[in-house]
Amino acid sequence: MNLHHLLLAAALCQPALSFDALKQLASTRIDAYGSAGMDFENGAGEVATFSFSARSFLSEPIALGGDWSLIPAFVYEATLLRYDDTPAGFPVRDEDLHSLQLPLYALKYSEDSPWIFGAYLRLGLSTDFDHIDSDDLFIDTGAGVGYRFNDKFTAGVGAVVLDIFGDDTLIPGPVFLWEPCEHISFSLIGPIFLATWQAGEDWRVSLDARYTGGTWNIDSNDRSRALTFRSYRAGLHVQRRLWDQWWLEGGAGITFANKVELKTRGGRGLFEPALDRLDEGYYGYLALKRDIW
Repeated sequence: MNLHHLLLAAALCQPALSFDALKQLASTRIDAYGSAGMDFENGAGEVATFSFSARSFLSEPIALGGDWSLIPAFVYEATLLRYDDTPAGFPVRDEDLHSLQLPLYALKYSEDSPWIFGAYLRLGLSTDFDHIDSDDLFIDTGAGVGYRFNDKFTAGVGAVVLDIFGDDTLIPGPVFLWEPCEHISFSLIGPIFLATWQAGEDWRVSLDARYTGGTWNIDSNDRSRALTFRSYRAGLHVQRRLWDQWWLEGGAGITFANKVELKTRGGRGLFEPALDRLDEGYYGYLALKRDIW
C-alpha cells in the first residue's frame, strides 16, 4: 500500500545496479521534510505535509554463493497531513500516518560479468494506528536486470507489484547511472532523478527530482479507507561532510502534480468532490546520513 521515500520502482531498481550505484544511497539516514502552499484547485482549502523518516541497512550484504547476496533493511516513516481553510463536512481530517517497512534485497553481481540481477520483497505496515488489522498490512515484490556497459554507464529495467494481496498495482521502472567525468554524475532510479556535482571532498551539490507521498489505511466510523497523498518535488540540494562518512544535506524547491485521493479497500475511488488535484507548492528538506558501509 505504501508508495513513499524511495518508493515505487526505486525500491526495485536499487539492487539492479552495482555497489558503486548503491553508494548514492545511505546505509543510515534520518530526514525531515515539509511542504506547504498546495491549494485545492476547487478552492476548498489547502494542504501542508510534514514528514520524518529513519532508514538503515541492517547489515552488510550477506553472501549466499553463486554471486548472490541478501541485503536486509529497515524503514520508519511518519507523515502528518494538515488541512487549512476547508469547509464544514470536509471528507478527511488532519491525520498522523505511520509506515513500518522491512525491505529485503537480493542481488547477483560479479566483476567478471556486466550483468546485474536483482529481486525485492518488502513487508510493511501502513496505518493511522486507530485500529490495526489486515487492511493495514502490505507486501510488495519485484525483479529487475541491469547491464554495465562500461565503468561510467550502467542501465537497467525492472517492475514492482505493490500490495500483492490487496489493491495490486504493477509499476515498471527504468534505471541508468552515468558518470561522464570524475566529479559529475546523472542517475535515474525509478521515480528519482539526480544530477550531482562533487564540488570538492566535503561538498556535493545536486538537482533532485522525485516522487513523494504514500498510501495509508485509515479508520473512521468503523470503515477502512485508503488515503493517498501523491506529490512530485524538484529542487536544489547541498551536502556538507561533517566527519568521516557522515553528511548533512539540506534542500528546497517546488512541489507539483500534487493530489489527495480517498478509496475504499476494494480500490474504488470515492466520489469526494472536495478532494482533487492540488496546485503547486514549495518544500524544505534536511537530512543526516552516512555513506554506505
